[in-house]
Amino acid sequence: MNTRELEIKKKYEEQGWRALKNGAPDFVMLKVVDGVIQDMKMVEVKSPHGRLSYEQQVYKEIALKAGIPYIVEVVE
Repeated sequence: MNTRELEIKKKYEEQGWRALKNGAPDFVMLKVVDGVIQDMKMVEVKSPHGRLSYEQQVYKEIALKAGIPYIVEVVE
Protein backbone atom coordinates (compact mmCIF):
# COMPACT_ATOMS: atom_id res chain seq x y z
CA MET A 1 0.00 0.00 0.00
CA ASN A 2 1.31 3.44 -0.83
CA THR A 3 1.20 6.41 1.54
CA ARG A 4 -2.02 7.84 0.08
CA GLU A 5 -3.80 4.50 0.33
CA LEU A 6 -2.67 4.07 3.94
CA GLU A 7 -3.95 7.54 4.79
CA ILE A 8 -7.38 6.83 3.35
CA LYS A 9 -7.49 3.34 4.92
CA LYS A 10 -6.78 4.86 8.33
CA LYS A 11 -9.44 7.55 7.80
CA TYR A 12 -12.14 4.97 7.14
CA GLU A 13 -10.99 2.56 9.84
CA GLU A 14 -11.32 5.39 12.36
CA GLN A 15 -14.97 5.60 11.25
CA GLY A 16 -15.47 1.89 11.95
CA TRP A 17 -14.95 0.52 8.42
CA ARG A 18 -12.82 -2.54 7.68
CA ALA A 19 -10.70 -2.48 4.53
CA LEU A 20 -10.37 -5.66 2.48
CA LYS A 21 -7.16 -5.67 0.48
CA ASN A 22 -6.93 -9.42 -0.15
CA GLY A 23 -9.31 -12.11 -1.32
CA ALA A 24 -10.66 -10.53 -4.49
CA PRO A 25 -11.88 -13.14 -6.96
CA ASP A 26 -9.36 -14.51 -9.44
CA PHE A 27 -11.40 -13.18 -12.35
CA VAL A 28 -14.11 -10.64 -13.03
CA MET A 29 -15.49 -12.00 -16.30
CA LEU A 30 -17.22 -9.59 -18.67
CA LYS A 31 -19.31 -10.38 -21.73
CA VAL A 32 -18.90 -7.36 -24.02
CA VAL A 33 -20.84 -6.86 -27.26
CA ASP A 34 -20.13 -3.83 -29.44
CA GLY A 35 -18.27 -2.21 -26.57
CA VAL A 36 -21.17 -2.59 -24.13
CA ILE A 37 -21.00 -4.83 -21.06
CA GLN A 38 -23.86 -7.30 -21.44
CA ASP A 39 -23.16 -9.55 -18.47
CA MET A 40 -20.59 -10.25 -15.78
CA LYS A 41 -19.62 -12.83 -13.20
CA MET A 42 -16.90 -13.35 -10.63
CA VAL A 43 -14.88 -16.56 -10.72
CA GLU A 44 -12.65 -18.01 -8.00
CA VAL A 45 -10.39 -20.97 -8.85
CA LYS A 46 -9.70 -23.58 -6.15
CA SER A 47 -8.05 -26.96 -5.86
CA PRO A 48 -10.32 -29.89 -4.93
CA HIS A 49 -9.52 -29.42 -1.24
CA GLY A 50 -9.30 -25.62 -1.31
CA ARG A 51 -11.67 -23.46 0.70
CA LEU A 52 -12.68 -19.84 0.43
CA SER A 53 -10.86 -17.58 2.89
CA TYR A 54 -12.85 -15.21 5.07
CA GLU A 55 -12.16 -12.35 2.64
CA GLN A 56 -13.21 -14.48 -0.35
CA GLN A 57 -16.44 -15.37 1.42
CA VAL A 58 -17.08 -11.67 1.99
CA TYR A 59 -16.49 -10.90 -1.71
CA LYS A 60 -18.86 -13.73 -2.63
CA GLU A 61 -21.56 -12.30 -0.36
CA ILE A 62 -21.07 -8.80 -1.79
CA ALA A 63 -21.31 -10.11 -5.35
CA LEU A 64 -24.42 -12.17 -4.69
CA LYS A 65 -26.15 -9.30 -2.87
CA ALA A 66 -25.38 -7.11 -5.90
CA GLY A 67 -26.88 -9.74 -8.20
CA ILE A 68 -23.53 -10.75 -9.68
CA PRO A 69 -22.99 -14.51 -10.06
CA TYR A 70 -20.00 -15.82 -8.10
CA ILE A 71 -18.66 -19.14 -9.30
CA VAL A 72 -16.07 -21.34 -7.63
CA GLU A 73 -14.29 -23.45 -10.26
CA VAL A 74 -12.55 -26.52 -8.86
CA VAL A 75 -9.53 -27.66 -10.88
CA GLU A 76 -7.08 -30.49 -10.22
